[in-house]
Amino acid sequence: MADMTQKRTDELAGIPFLSSVLDKVERELKCREQVGFLCFDVVEFHWLMENYGPDVARRLLSSLAETLKSQRGKLFRDEDLIAVGGPALDFFVIYLFSPPRRKEAFSSSDLKIISYRVLQKLSNILNETATQLGVEEKIDLRTGYTVIKHDPYIPVERLVYEARKEAAMKSQLEEIMMTFVSNVSHELRTPLTCIKGWAETLLEGALEDQDFSRRCVNVISEEAKRLERLIKDLLDISMLEAHQVQIRFAPVDLEGLVTHAVEVLRPHANDAGVKLLADIPEKIPEWRADEDRLSQVVVNLLDNAIKHSKPGATAFVRLQHRAENETEPETLIIEVEDQGTGIPEEELPRIFERFYRVEKGSSARFGGRGLGLSIARHIIEAHGGELQVESQLGVGSKFRVLLRGDDDLWDDEGMD
Repeated sequence: MADMTQKRTDELAGIPFLSSVLDKVERELKCREQVGFLCFDVVEFHWLMENYGPDVARRLLSSLAETLKSQRGKLFRDEDLIAVGGPALDFFVIYLFSPPRRKEAFSSSDLKIISYRVLQKLSNILNETATQLGVEEKIDLRTGYTVIKHDPYIPVERLVYEARKEAAMKSQLEEIMMTFVSNVSHELRTPLTCIKGWAETLLEGALEDQDFSRRCVNVISEEAKRLERLIKDLLDISMLEAHQVQIRFAPVDLEGLVTHAVEVLRPHANDAGVKLLADIPEKIPEWRADEDRLSQVVVNLLDNAIKHSKPGATAFVRLQHRAENETEPETLIIEVEDQGTGIPEEELPRIFERFYRVEKGSSARFGGRGLGLSIARHIIEAHGGELQVESQLGVGSKFRVLLRGDDDLWDDEGMD
């Protein structure tokens, strides 16, 4: 049965399985010492299978196989080898046996150029075919690349497996970087455009009107502060994700920390017509944490609660302490709850992503940058804790910080 399945799959794709070409790859590695490795996979292949059926999914993959074969001698050399991943048919690989002319070995930039040229060709064909087959959604392809180096002590199967892992990691990192750069560019452009526009207005003659000039300067000043906050947030998230932020554990007065956060944000809440309430037990023990970073989290969550609450609503912050028992360690809980619009259930898994916003246009409406929740989550995780969320549309959202009392893992100097 397995042989029949393999035969049908081979005939459908028209190219060999990855496992059946390893001997040739091994021979080339022994001869050349290195082989270029490109990988292409359909991101939502299994989703296509479920929603459009196996016939449509296989016809789409057949179009990719035919396109790859047609590019021999064009985007890559005739002697290079194409293979399909296996029975699932959800990825293809190209083994490049000869580096570009006048080069002794492949460089990362060589492989990147080739992989993206092939990717562009495959993406165009894939989506043209998808449209013809009635697939309404855009289908994404992902590519990765690396160099496989000959190692006589490691089986070729292992070398190829590691190459796939490295190619996939590069693909994910480049996708993250492209998204990050795109989002940062957009976020920086808005305040810069505003500053530029008001400055040009002043230069064009508005300086003679003192009241209007003062208004221009105020707007420029506010936008410059907004830009400064964005840059600070970008530095924070970059350092946190790189684990370069030092968490300095020391005893923290939790009542004082929460009270201070409420007082800092009370003018903002009053302007928004939102009532702020703090529920703090009479006896709450000191807790070992980084006071500045924990305060940053509480202020951020409360600020979000105010922004997303309607006038007349109430935003709550609560402190709870659970003593250690037989099954759980001592736990500190900080809850921030709003009476806002709530978050759709399908959006909840993504709200801690950088730049992610639930509502289109919410940046303009609420003044957010889509970084605060991501920063808060990283800070809490750096404390060894957890940031949870519950939400109900039309009712509101509740964010819950859980910090567990196993802080004897950290010394007084903190943790890098």
